[in-house]
Formats: sequence, C-alpha cells, structure tokens
Amino acid sequence: MNKYLSFAVEDFEPVQIAINGGLTVGAVTATNIALHSADSAVVYTLVGTGFTAAMADSINYALVVAAQTNWMKAVSKVSIPNGQAVVDVTIA
Repeated sequence: MNKYLSFAVEDFEPVQIAINGGLTVGAVTATNIALHSADSAVVYTLVGTGFTAAMADSINYALVVAAQTNWMKAVSKVSIPNGQAVVDVTIA
C-alpha cells in the first residue's frame, strides 16, 4: 500500500505526493523546498513563501507519522508552519 504526504496549497486543492520507497528533504530556501525520491528518479519542488527549517521539520515529522501508521491510513498531512505557504508543486 502506497503512502502519501498531503500539502495544503493556497488557492488550490491539497496536493498529495507519493512517498513510495521514501522521500528526503533536500535544499530549503525561502521560496523552494526540494523533495527527492529514494531512488533519485524524481524531484518534487514545493514553491512558496517564507520557507524555513521549520517546514523541513514538518515534512520530516509527517514522513515519520506515515511510516508508523498502518496501511489503512495512507495519507499523512503536513502541517504548514505559520507565516509559510505552499503555492505550487513541480515535478522533475
């Protein structure tokens, strides 16, 4: 059973990103956060405003929750810290 991270996106429906074999948080800037798939085949880029290490911590926490919950709870919601916002997600 696949697990997913769910991100609230401003002015849009929430976006779900498949965890598959794993995700790691890469570079964090004020406007971008890179999420790398475990096999390095895919890079998801969260585009937004005000990103800090707190957002990376929220993503890592959601990944831990996803790993620790049973297969029937397929979606782990990422809590967006105050003052930060996701406005787009790109896939490369």
